[in-house]
Amino acid sequence: MKEIDAGLRSTEVTQRKKYLIKQLHKMRIYKTSDGRRLDDVSLYTLEWTHIQCKINAAKAYGDRS
Repeated sequence: MKEIDAGLRSTEVTQRKKYLIKQLHKMRIYKTSDGRRLDDVSLYTLEWTHIQCKINAAKAYGDRS
């Protein structure tokens, strides 16, 4: 049972990483703030990068008003 859980968790992590990378590419982000490629970083780093980009986009949108 633990093997199934680990396999499922790995699949979910992989799917989430692919989703975040796709979303970041839509925002024309191809590297993290420290210069690493999106494919080479952890899920945590992708989540952080995605959040930071959304915050920056919201700030930029607010500045236009």
